[in-house]
Amino acid sequence: MKKRVFFLFMAALMMPFAMKAQVNASVHIDNTVNACTSYTWSITGETFTTSGVHTAFVGDTLYILDLSIHATYNDTIPGIIHGGCSYNWANETFVSDGYHTHTFTSVDGCDSIVTINLQLDTIAVKSYTETACESYTWKGTAYTTSGTYNYEDINSNPHCDSLLTLNLTIIQPEEKSYDSTIAACNELRFRFSNNEQAFWIRESRTFTTELNGFDTKPENINVFHPRTVAKCFDSTVTYHITINKTQYTTITDRACDNYSVTVNNNTMNYTSSVVDSLSIGKTVNGCDSMLVLNLTIYKSPQVSISGDLRVTPGTGATLYANCNQSVSYLWYNGSTEDHLTLDEVNQNTDIWLRGTNNTTGCSHTAYATILANVGIDDVDNEMLKVYPNPTSSIVNIEATATVKNVSVYNLMGQQVMNGGNGTVIDLGTLSNGTYILRVELANGSVNTRTVVLKK
Repeated sequence: MKKRVFFLFMAALMMPFAMKAQVNASVHIDNTVNACTSYTWSITGETFTTSGVHTAFVGDTLYILDLSIHATYNDTIPGIIHGGCSYNWANETFVSDGYHTHTFTSVDGCDSIVTINLQLDTIAVKSYTETACESYTWKGTAYTTSGTYNYEDINSNPHCDSLLTLNLTIIQPEEKSYDSTIAACNELRFRFSNNEQAFWIRESRTFTTELNGFDTKPENINVFHPRTVAKCFDSTVTYHITINKTQYTTITDRACDNYSVTVNNNTMNYTSSVVDSLSIGKTVNGCDSMLVLNLTIYKSPQVSISGDLRVTPGTGATLYANCNQSVSYLWYNGSTEDHLTLDEVNQNTDIWLRGTNNTTGCSHTAYATILANVGIDDVDNEMLKVYPNPTSSIVNIEATATVKNVSVYNLMGQQVMNGGNGTVIDLGTLSNGTYILRVELANGSVNTRTVVLKK
């Protein structure tokens, strides 16, 4: 740099003298030039191999060249470089021995040629160490014993063969056995832990199976482990499966009109035939205990009495049995006919009639009273008054003697209400119609009154 400044300084000192010699000369200074190894100046045709400042007159123009020459390097890496079947260097793959070069670019922009001495292998050697449970498959071959195994791979590398060595240790499985006890109610959905298919077991049974790599907890039947060094054993599992059954108690019963049964403090009412299952608790094995009710409900017959229910004392009466089913009749006096004839009735007479269905056994009893004092109602009017009549609900009773009992009958002779010894009777719960009040007094007399109910 100092030389370059010196030459520029000398060129500046000489310039006035040169200008005197060439009065009309002009000055031109080249820019700094960087070159590798050598540089040929186009002004003079000269070739320079060293850095420096050069001047030249061409006509009336002075040219100044500030030149920097940079060296080109040519290096060889010492020693021999050893590779495998091939060697990658500077983005290039070498597959032969000898000297190989590569041209790099230096920081000055000049070439740098680097040479290496390469020696490749004819066989690539690799070694592997493995430990396995029971067997190990390597390069398509299954090995079941420990040892050292070699394999020559002639296809994996196109530049040379590979010699592979396997150092193998085989661990033999350890035998293990387990017992698993399983209980279920009625059925069990069972699946082996290494089998996705499940099946149902509906009877108690015991069986043994082998499951390689089975979990160390036999009760966990859904966990399966492949064999590893850490879990290298054979599992023999014996399953003791007990299938307990739901206990059923069957009751076959029949009833007339309705039926009630109480189970666990819960009362069930039935009005029609049914087959029903009711849980009555658990058995000692934890399964359900069921009550099966096989129930048949029959409708009872509806029996009524018609005929002479109001007579004059001393006269006869004929009564008729009525029913909506085919039944056998039994009157209060033992008669089994479908009608009843009384030759002489001198006082009010309570009667009853039972009708029994011989197929179902269901029966119904109708009650009636033959009123035998109709003829003396007018005489008793002074002793007994009933009002209002007609009535919409309430009936008042006035009598010369204390009322002992009041009963209410419909026109079929059926008692529909008992009013006790009250003197105010509420007929509001009955349907509109004509009713007969039978009033028994403390003096022994019995009186009847006909009352019309209109709500």
